[in-house]
Amino acid sequence: MPQPRTIKVFVASPSDVVEERNALAKLIADTNDVLAYLAPEKQLILELVRYETHSYPDLGAPQDVINREIPVDYDIFIGIMWKRIGTPTTSDPSGTVEEFHRACERRKHGTLLPRIMFYFCDEHIPMPEADADLEQLRQVIKFRKELDSQGLTSSYPLHAQFAENVRGGLLRAIRDILQESQPARQPVAQGQPQAGPDLTLEPSSASIDTVSRDAALKWAREYDRVRASMPSSSERTRAMEAVFSKMKIVAPRAQAFVDEFEKDPSAGVRLMAIAVLDMFPNSEHLDWLAERLDPEREQPFVAYHASVALLDAVTNLPPEHCPKLEAALTKAQQFAVRLEGDSSRLNVLTRAKQDLKRKCQEARP
Repeated sequence: MPQPRTIKVFVASPSDVVEERNALAKLIADTNDVLAYLAPEKQLILELVRYETHSYPDLGAPQDVINREIPVDYDIFIGIMWKRIGTPTTSDPSGTVEEFHRACERRKHGTLLPRIMFYFCDEHIPMPEADADLEQLRQVIKFRKELDSQGLTSSYPLHAQFAENVRGGLLRAIRDILQESQPARQPVAQGQPQAGPDLTLEPSSASIDTVSRDAALKWAREYDRVRASMPSSSERTRAMEAVFSKMKIVAPRAQAFVDEFEKDPSAGVRLMAIAVLDMFPNSEHLDWLAERLDPEREQPFVAYHASVALLDAVTNLPPEHCPKLEAALTKAQQFAVRLEGDSSRLNVLTRAKQDLKRKCQEARP
């Protein structure tokens, strides 16, 4: 009988995404109900940590009080932003930004916790009427660019669709955290399937059907359409990010088609393969991901998400794959330096190398 386990999920956001905060609370409550019904023997509970329930009024600056009363000992950090950065603190543009930096600082020391996910809402923003509102939006754009360069962001098109978009990432993070707490697995033979984590919350990859394939190809075609029909701009990038978010939602049922998708001449179909590997890292596909960084083979958007998938592979694959990960990252970096003026992929790969070094050092006896 496993010991009871609580996985803490901390949410950080300004005041303009209350709908998303409430949706996350409901998602976590629903997930707890599913776990209690389908797997009571796991004794697993998710706890949503937020200032509304985990802090109280006290002397000091508001953010200092929250920092003091909510220690950075949670397992998952979920950040959310739309058009406001929030209220400045003594050290950062807002409490949300400070909480993000505290989570990153903890991750630099020791384990790969907390898992960090940041979501930006792409719903239409009315033209700001006041200078203060315009400055808030400017700060959001600046912060988003900072996070994009680190491979930490995702987006969702509408406030009402937040839960749909965050669900897959949350379940994957839970799965990976549980997997890390289990005894190390024996290395598998070349070509043999890798054992999955002991948490079945997503459809099995054995479920092969034309409906799943068609759903994946629908978003692949949409990516190709967006890229061909819109001029290069931040608006087009946001539209392509929205499509990629949809790809990750259908990724669980598209796992069986990765080999086929990787060989497709369509960039959208190859991006669908990357979405699957981002959600479900597989050591047999690391070299293919590294080759996506070659500017002669892929466009920057596809290459960027391939670098993020490699970063996720570093985080989620067990330590016995360190040599393969090291080789793939080295190869990817050699390709990435060929494209001048685009540091995002190199930043992601540098972070992946740093995480890999810690992961492999901790695994040594």
